[in-house]
Amino acid sequence: MWVSGYGEAARPRLARMYNWSLQDAIVAFVESQKPHWQAQHDLYLSVLYGFVDMQSHLLTLLGFPPVP
Repeated sequence: MWVSGYGEAARPRLARMYNWSLQDAIVAFVESQKPHWQAQHDLYLSVLYGFVDMQSHLLTLLGFPPVP
């Protein structure tokens, strides 16, 4: 006897739970971005540092002391 949610009895439910074509499309997109990872990394860091710098200036304008 199969317990509900385990083994062969779970296959129809698992087949409905995952959208394999969507998952394959996501994997293909991620794989297509691999050649450009260094440019994406550099862009991420420049945006992150720009955001932190802007917030630092804002907090200084609001009267908080700058952090060295």
